[in-house]
Amino acid sequence: MLITELKLENFRCYEFIELPINSGVTLIYGENGSGKSSIIEALYFSISGKSFRATDANAVIRKNLNQTQTFITFNNGSGVKITKKLNEKSKIIQTKDKKTLNYSQLVTNYPSCLIENREFFFTTSSPEEKRAFLNKTLFYVEQNTKKIINELKKILYQRAACLKKRDLAQIPYWDQKLIQLEPLITESNLNLVQSINEMLKNSILIDHFSAKNPWLPDLSIQYAHGYDINHSFSSILQQNIEKDMILKRTSSGPHRRTFDLLIKNKPAYEILSRGQQKMTSIILHLIQRELIKIHTEMNPIVLMDDISSELDNDNANLMLKYLLNNSIQTIMTSIENKRFLGEKDLTMFYVEQIGDKSNVK
Repeated sequence: MLITELKLENFRCYEFIELPINSGVTLIYGENGSGKSSIIEALYFSISGKSFRATDANAVIRKNLNQTQTFITFNNGSGVKITKKLNEKSKIIQTKDKKTLNYSQLVTNYPSCLIENREFFFTTSSPEEKRAFLNKTLFYVEQNTKKIINELKKILYQRAACLKKRDLAQIPYWDQKLIQLEPLITESNLNLVQSINEMLKNSILIDHFSAKNPWLPDLSIQYAHGYDINHSFSSILQQNIEKDMILKRTSSGPHRRTFDLLIKNKPAYEILSRGQQKMTSIILHLIQRELIKIHTEMNPIVLMDDISSELDNDNANLMLKYLLNNSIQTIMTSIENKRFLGEKDLTMFYVEQIGDKSNVK
């Protein structure tokens, strides 16, 4: 399913726009602060119901107004309309059958891979950002992920309440729940990391980029469990009880899991340049897309914000060639368009801001 059009009303700096979306690559370019990222944000909002730039969804509503709407249309005639009123939950409607969707149904039906500034450098990303990458991928490739993660949140919430009250009688009950859940979370994450590493060694994607990036075959991802695996998880919970009561939270466990990127078993950030680190992140997201495609038989759209910075011309051209050759629908932003001129199946739009309004042409 391909996106064919995006419409916005009072979204961020846009009063109203109708933007046709190419089946191949669509480039949005313009100066910094012109409103390019707001279009990527609007596309992401239209297929997830959430912003990647703000935790408060009210931030997407145009200043001094009370409502925004996004409309997205697909090549099969279906579409999604999201209405977000100030301080109210977004209303999500499938336009073809008028069916109301919740957030989970929306992201299940319309998967995407978002690459934005915070995720451009997995080598130095926070554990939370890396964990979000794992969780999103698992959401599509492991059917029980959502249920397990929700159960984990519930257990941690209840255990934290006991820690705050210093309720030593109830803590063992929630410890046992956590101990029972931990192997399920660990197994699914280890399986995912193994799949990623296999694709890092054997995929067409890696072959495509290796000529200009000879370090790629030595790249691997190493899972970190969120606790010291040299000791049993149950013993760690017991050892940490005093610390946890002071912190009023569970300090170690699968909720702290993350991953490290390695080159020949050394931290990748010590070896790779900034441009190479950015290339690594792009490759991991494209692997994420392939895994989602394999497990769902859907074609996730790729959204890339600020593709120009720190990516050299050779890798930018390789990436563009890969996206076009593999018919991957991609919307990306850049401060310039020179390196994209002359490409087939690529549509470009220029964004400019006049006063407090942005326009696309």
